[in-house]
Amino acid sequence: VNRDSLLAEDTAVPDPEELRLRKILETQHLFMLESVSEHQYRYPGKAHDRIIASRASGFKDPMFIFLISQLQSTSFYDNQINIAGTQYVNPVSNDAEKLYFFHLKDTIYGMNPGDTTFVISYRPRDGKNFDGMKGLLYISNNRWAIQHVTAEPAIANQSLSMRIQQMYELVDGRQWFPVQLNTEIIFNGMSAGRNKMLGIGKSYRRNVVLDAQIEDPAPGHVAVEITGEATSVSEALWQQYRVDSLSVRERNTYRIIDSLGRKHGFDARMKGMSALLSGRLPLGYVDLDLKRLFRINRYEGTNLGIGLHTSRKLSERFSFGGYAGYGFKDQELKYGADLQLNLLRYDKFTLRMSYDYDLEESGGTGFFDDDAGSLASYEYRKLMLSRFDQSETMKVMATSRFLGVLKVAAGIAYQHKQAAYDYFWQQPGAGLSVMNHDFAYGKVLAGVKFTPGEKFIRTATQQVSTGARHPVIWLQYTGSAGGFLGGQLTYHRFDFRMKYAFDTRLIGRTGIQLEAGYTDRPVPMSELYNAKGSRGDVFTIYSPASFQTMRVHEFLSDRQLAVFLLHSFRKLLFRSEFFEPEISLALNATLGSLRQPDRHRNASFNTLEKGYYEAGLLVNNLLKSSFSGIGLGVFYRMGPYSFDKAAENLAFKLSFSYGF
Repeated sequence: VNRDSLLAEDTAVPDPEELRLRKILETQHLFMLESVSEHQYRYPGKAHDRIIASRASGFKDPMFIFLISQLQSTSFYDNQINIAGTQYVNPVSNDAEKLYFFHLKDTIYGMNPGDTTFVISYRPRDGKNFDGMKGLLYISNNRWAIQHVTAEPAIANQSLSMRIQQMYELVDGRQWFPVQLNTEIIFNGMSAGRNKMLGIGKSYRRNVVLDAQIEDPAPGHVAVEITGEATSVSEALWQQYRVDSLSVRERNTYRIIDSLGRKHGFDARMKGMSALLSGRLPLGYVDLDLKRLFRINRYEGTNLGIGLHTSRKLSERFSFGGYAGYGFKDQELKYGADLQLNLLRYDKFTLRMSYDYDLEESGGTGFFDDDAGSLASYEYRKLMLSRFDQSETMKVMATSRFLGVLKVAAGIAYQHKQAAYDYFWQQPGAGLSVMNHDFAYGKVLAGVKFTPGEKFIRTATQQVSTGARHPVIWLQYTGSAGGFLGGQLTYHRFDFRMKYAFDTRLIGRTGIQLEAGYTDRPVPMSELYNAKGSRGDVFTIYSPASFQTMRVHEFLSDRQLAVFLLHSFRKLLFRSEFFEPEISLALNATLGSLRQPDRHRNASFNTLEKGYYEAGLLVNNLLKSSFSGIGLGVFYRMGPYSFDKAAENLAFKLSFSYGF
């Protein structure tokens, strides 16, 4: 973090605290970070950075290196340019002249005859509303390539202003290559006295070798690898790679901030923030499971509880813990415990054993790696659920990861389920039918998750996913056999889910989720599909990948196909300096059927043979802060299952979005 903006000339009389800060900044910066990496690129699109040295003032955790590397795109030739997580239309992409206004500012003649560089300014054309940039292009007449470029968002961000700069050199007389990337960030929401905080980053690329023979290429799914020695390299290695030696102010920054980091535990605090985002609060050798503190639904009312698990500080090889919670409306205690063994690094092979006495949504669908009870928006529909089964579950699951993109799980489970609502299932017997509402199952479980294009940042002990750019696919099998582990019923169930989101220039972002399920014979309601309705009363919270106009538990199927389409125009339809709502259109549909519906007694439901359809409009971020946004939505129920009165087909929604 550079101190120059904080020391800018100011005619106003500063207060004593500001004078003290200015005096400090005369001798040091607020923060410094350095790294040295070996960069590999293999066509098409296989990039890998091996961090061999890293240092961050006040911190030992090298994960910071990854955060800095994501501030801007490493090449200015992509159709979209990333600046601080936002994708902007590249002014040198196809048909960019229809969106950008270009002006020839200058012509620079080189030392060699014929070498000419054209300096061209660019900005969005008047009346064009898109995520655009402004800046300068330096175009060389040698291969008509970019020699130098500056860029910043054309419309300033209220919380963060950022400017990037890239410089290119001609390598071996045949390939222009980015040799320096500069980043300047102004934190508009953070100030020191009357001045805004400024961050400056510089990345240098040297010793470029084209057509290099890579003897030991890195795994394709690992984008960033941080070596175990990266944080403890010698000063001689730093001197070898630094463009210039450290100044007195920079050395003071390391000395003072490192001392403060050790004293106040900066690394532990940062790990705590990371854990909070994942739903856990570190408490030394144990983590508090925040997702177990409370939950709300129409059956339990409010459930207050606690969950504790051992942390990685105790062991990287195993974790054990448990939880307990009490529902004040149903006046029942729920509890569970689990033990997980991490038998190979990077979660390549784990074994988990668990016991739970808890509620399960009747007719709900869950996949083997779902984070039940998470704070994600798709969990909001659970606030309106009222049909649950009281379930006692003992499970053993083994999970393995192959090639970074394939996650496989297999296991066995015993479950005893009892309907926690007025329901009976007519079970066929020898010459007579038996009405029952609780059943035992002995299950075999198997699942596959395929994430092509998923990338990871890897340290010596762990790896973290940076997301997948291609469709994510789940396949899962659940089989129950009478007599196996004390089970009473036999059936086979197959589930499929696919998620995919992609950007289209000037149109926005489209998200698709497909779900399908099949159960091969009549079984109790707990093992079927309830169609994921999320309509409550007048206003309810928008829950993605659910049917907004469908009442909860309104439909039941033993085979079902559902599709959820959501297209966000982002800020392309309307934008002003202080008001930037994001408009989205949604279209959802499902089709299903149910064998022998008369076997299900006392529970009201409909079936989906005719197909269910709904459409909706969302206006997100009507109210927005730096970290969250609130919006409104309206959905309309269409097709064979619509109501005669139009008002009954409408559902109004509140939407919430978060910036983390």
